[in-house]
Amino acid sequence: MMRFRLLGPVEVRVGEDWRGIGAPKWRSVLAALLINPGQIVSADTLISEVWRDDPPARAANLISIYVLRLRRLMDDPDGQLLVTRAPGYQLRVTGDDTDALLFEAMVRDGRRASAAGDPQGAASRLTEALALWYGRPLADVPSTPLVEAEAERLAELRLGAVELRITAELALGGHDQAVAELRRLLADHPLREGLWLLLMRALDGAGRHAEALEVYGHARDAISEQLGVDPGAELRQLHAELLAKDTARVGVITAGALSPPDEPAPEPRQARSIKRTSSSPAQLPADIADFTGRDEQVKRLSDLLSGTGASGDPGAVRIAVVAGAGGLGKTSLAVHAAHRVRRRFPDGQLYVDLLGATPAPLLPGDVLARFLRDLGVDGRDIPVDEDERAARYRTTLARRRMLIVLDNARDAAQVRPLLPGSASSAVLVTTRSRMPDLASTRLVDLNVLDDDEALRLFVKVVGEERAAAEPEATAELLDACAGLPLAIRICAARLVTRSGWTIRAMADRLRDEHRRLDEMRAGDLAVRASFEVSFTSLPPSTDKQGIDPARAFRLLGLWQGSSISSAAAAALFGVPEYSAEDALEVLVDTHLLESVAPDRYRFHDLLRVYAADRAVAEEPAPERDAAVTRLLEWYLRAADAAATAVLQHRYDIPLEPAGAARPSPGFADAEAALSWYDREHANLVTATRQAAASGQHEVAWRLPAPLFIIFISRGNWADCIATHRVALDSARRAGDRRGEAWVLNNLGYALGITGDPDGIDCLQSSLAIRREIGDRIGEAQAANNLADTYRSLGRTTEALELYQHALELNREVDRYSEGVSLVNVGEALFDLDRAGEAIGYLQQARDIFAEVDYVDGAGYAVHTLGLCYLSLRRDAEALSCLHEALSCHRAGGNRRGQAATLTSLGTAQSRVGLAAEARESWARAVAIFTDLGDRAEVEKVRARQAESGIS
Repeated sequence: MMRFRLLGPVEVRVGEDWRGIGAPKWRSVLAALLINPGQIVSADTLISEVWRDDPPARAANLISIYVLRLRRLMDDPDGQLLVTRAPGYQLRVTGDDTDALLFEAMVRDGRRASAAGDPQGAASRLTEALALWYGRPLADVPSTPLVEAEAERLAELRLGAVELRITAELALGGHDQAVAELRRLLADHPLREGLWLLLMRALDGAGRHAEALEVYGHARDAISEQLGVDPGAELRQLHAELLAKDTARVGVITAGALSPPDEPAPEPRQARSIKRTSSSPAQLPADIADFTGRDEQVKRLSDLLSGTGASGDPGAVRIAVVAGAGGLGKTSLAVHAAHRVRRRFPDGQLYVDLLGATPAPLLPGDVLARFLRDLGVDGRDIPVDEDERAARYRTTLARRRMLIVLDNARDAAQVRPLLPGSASSAVLVTTRSRMPDLASTRLVDLNVLDDDEALRLFVKVVGEERAAAEPEATAELLDACAGLPLAIRICAARLVTRSGWTIRAMADRLRDEHRRLDEMRAGDLAVRASFEVSFTSLPPSTDKQGIDPARAFRLLGLWQGSSISSAAAAALFGVPEYSAEDALEVLVDTHLLESVAPDRYRFHDLLRVYAADRAVAEEPAPERDAAVTRLLEWYLRAADAAATAVLQHRYDIPLEPAGAARPSPGFADAEAALSWYDREHANLVTATRQAAASGQHEVAWRLPAPLFIIFISRGNWADCIATHRVALDSARRAGDRRGEAWVLNNLGYALGITGDPDGIDCLQSSLAIRREIGDRIGEAQAANNLADTYRSLGRTTEALELYQHALELNREVDRYSEGVSLVNVGEALFDLDRAGEAIGYLQQARDIFAEVDYVDGAGYAVHTLGLCYLSLRRDAEALSCLHEALSCHRAGGNRRGQAATLTSLGTAQSRVGLAAEARESWARAVAIFTDLGDRAEVEKVRARQAESGIS
């Protein structure tokens, strides 16, 4: 079983779950081991991969810690998989332990099949191989020469596999389908002659002869423009062949060959030696006339059932399981796929609805008796004992090729007795449980339809013209249905039977969340009833300290965030985290909740509405309020702890100590805190808004305020501004003047950075309030930030005066803040072409930040110090300072600071003739700014590179 994935973000498989690697340094260590599978990788190599040429003093110890964390993550506490081997470590992986190794093996199989003249086998194996890819290789691993080289190698292998698969598909007649894909590939790889060759063949095979000839001209132009050479011999040869064919075709037409061509002789049917039985049941329900979408799942099921997509023991029974929540269309998919493959099972099909989602599921013994009768066994010969019935059933099926569809199964125990004993038959199961304890299965875990599939389904029912006439209303209706096939079918059916209704009318009826589920009802179909089947079957908790899954489901409906972690859920439920995880996992197994990542869960949108409805109906108001308060206070304390981990010396208004029953979240270091923020940033915005809406104004203003330093570090100004606008209103409603000033300061700074003139008013108001209440640290902070805004507007002389005033205040009260002011004064002096004066201030700042252990602050100080040296033509000192600044920002997790320093470092390197190093620095700066979504800074970096003349 595959244990690691690197054809995308790096992930580790633990049990049935894939886990991402939270810390970038851990990812670097694991990536180096995966790139060298089964080989010993020295500790020095790992140190170089993590820190390049600037390792910390105890780098070897840190590598050992990272290895320990990785072992814990991959459930390998004894180091049997990740082994210590002098002079480093060895990851014991072979064969199909990684998706990359498995991919390469599958591609080799595909090439062998192609060489043996088996295009069907080649296409199937290569398609399966390419399905392993889910992104850019090693996508979330920090860039190093080793990582980039491996990523490029794998990407080249993938492109070669794509070419070979398309070649096989063309041999099978798939010309039309290949054209669009080839055009997309050529947009990214215009110099790849193999793709041009395939496109010409695909167009010619599709009867688009003139376009095929035209493509050669495009290929020649692209290759000649970029490389200055003509296309290769194979491409020129194909062009010549097409020209010759064109000439011959014209000659045939001229000679009068306008009569229709002779019909091809039918291929002889392959003789069958299968003996038909006298009883061939055909029990499949009728196929869905308007079935649409699910193309990938239909193909996967068809392959699994027919044997073309199966793997493992060829003698094992093929069992495909379609699992998913109510309303996802499991039965429709299963019936549709079964009809596609039924001709491969000439002895018939058995079908039964096992009623597994009802209070009275069918007993396996009763189903066996029915199946035996359907297979021609006399009722008097059917054994009484269930085990004997199962044995007789397996014997009866032993020489038959049959498809058995077990719809709506409750669990593996209900299914096992109904399985045949030989591989001649196949089984298709639908269930709301994933059935991990059912051996030899291939799972198709069904999810909601994507936007394209949802629209296609809706249009098939209501008609193209009706949907096209109201595109916005159609979009709103489908958004309310949230990709749930049952909901889409119900809404479409109601429109079909109500010709006087517009789609807008239906969409408006769905707008109210509290009425939405009631509207999704047509005849005996109802979304709410589908959900209730799963909800009412939830088992109680067996843990006295735990929570019943049903109550957990209801309380989750009170949270408005897009997802929730197990720690946050524990706060919401008021139980220990391990108990919360137990309840959450039960909900996942019953498809009432989705596990989107390790320790992270989310609802389907309509299930969220259903959960909220159940909470209002069944949870007393005081209980609901208490649960929401616990969760919001958990976020408040987590935000405060994260900010402290990132910057211990920040301006703060301390929280009241948490009670023993509510443990405060904690973070080991800044990296852990920033990683938590990256996962939770959307929920932090939601928590702020939910706190304000529920009248918890103290929480609403205090939650985002400490996160200001993290908003800055991540360049997340939109969330900063959104949360602080809410916080400002709440601080005023709470009557907290100190809090109001704090929020005004943060909001003003963020607005100033984004060019909003209201920023100055906010900062001036913050400065006035802090002077009024005697908050000297806060006054200095507001003065600093107001000066920053003046400086961004080009009012640098006014800014310098405010910076110097803040420096005077901070020298009296706080060493950290004094360091900040010293950097600001130095930057202003540099802007005013007074670099010589700035150096002394910046050197003082560096010393202070070393004293208070604020590495990111030191990064800002030495960055500007490097710029000063650069302006004074002291290039060696400038390079030294900028390298030091880059290391500081890396240690502090400040990606924006890293990108800014890399930009300046590239300028310094270009000046001293280090063109290759400058190019790399600018490229890394562009990558970070692009990832942060800052296009303006990307353009600035590119402009600076263009000015240097280094391309």
